[in-house]
Amino acid sequence: MMHICWMACALFLVFLWCYGYYLGRFRYQVHQQTIGFFDLPAAFDGYKIVQFSDLHIGTFRGGHEIEVQRIADLINDQHPDVVVFTGDLVNRQSKELDGFQCMLSEITAPDGVYSILGNHDYALYTHSFTNSERLKDKLELIRRQRSYGWTMLLNDHAKITRGNSHIYIAGVENQGYAKLRFPKLANLPKAMQGIHPGDFTILLSHDPTHWRHDITGKTSIQLTLSGHTHAGQFKVFGWSPVSWVYPEWTGTYVEGAQVLNVSEGVGCLIPFRYGAWPEINVITLRRVK
Repeated sequence: MMHICWMACALFLVFLWCYGYYLGRFRYQVHQQTIGFFDLPAAFDGYKIVQFSDLHIGTFRGGHEIEVQRIADLINDQHPDVVVFTGDLVNRQSKELDGFQCMLSEITAPDGVYSILGNHDYALYTHSFTNSERLKDKLELIRRQRSYGWTMLLNDHAKITRGNSHIYIAGVENQGYAKLRFPKLANLPKAMQGIHPGDFTILLSHDPTHWRHDITGKTSIQLTLSGHTHAGQFKVFGWSPVSWVYPEWTGTYVEGAQVLNVSEGVGCLIPFRYGAWPEINVITLRRVK
C-alpha cells in the first residue's frame, strides 16, 4: 500500500512538472481590474493602463521565441492608453535580447511605453563579469529598451496631460527589503522631484517590499505597480510558498488611499508555471466621489 502511495505521488509530480513546463508557462491570462480614486483628475476617468512585468526573455530562447510575439500582440490587443513594464527584462545579461528587437518595438500605446529595471537587469547573476562589465551591460540594456521606443524611468518621472489636467508616471531603480541580496538603488526623492503633493502619481517599482517600507504613509503616491515575486510560479487555492517571504506578493493591496498592484509576471525564470499563470494586467482608473 505504501508503495502505491509513493508511486501515485511520483506520478502526480511528473504530471505537474510536465504540465507546467509544456503548457502552464504559456497559459497567458489577461486580468482586468478597475481601481477608483477620489483625487483622479476627471479627464483621466477611464484611463487604461497595461502592466506587464518579469519577461525574463532569456527563458524564451531555444525554440520559444514566437511566444514573445504572442505577448506583444496580447498587450496591443487591449488598446491601452499607456503601457508600463515593471522590470526584469532579462535573466542575466543584455545579449539575451538579440533577435527580439522587432517584436518588442511593436508594443505601443498613445501615451507611450514606460520601463524600469529589476534586479535581474543589472547583470548581477553573470558571475564572470567584473563591476565595470556589469555597468557596461546595464547601459547596453537601457540603450536597447530606448531603441524600442520605450521611455526608461531611472529615478525619474514623466508627465501625461489631458487638456488642462495631468498625471505623473514615476519610476525608480530596484529597491528591495526582503531578506535576500537584491540591489538597493532607488532614489525616490529624485524621482518625485517637481511633483507636488496631491498630484496624481503612478509609481513603477519592481520589488513590492518598497511599497511598505518607503511609500505607504510616507508619500502621497496613489498607485504603485510592482512585479518581482512571480507568485512563486506555483500557486494552489490562492496560496504560494512565496508568501512566506513577501507579505504583498500578488494582486491588489490597499492602505488608506494608497494602492499597490503586484503582477505575477508574464515570463519565468525557470521554465515552469502552475497555478501562477503568466499574466498581463489591465488596470482602468476611475474617479469616484
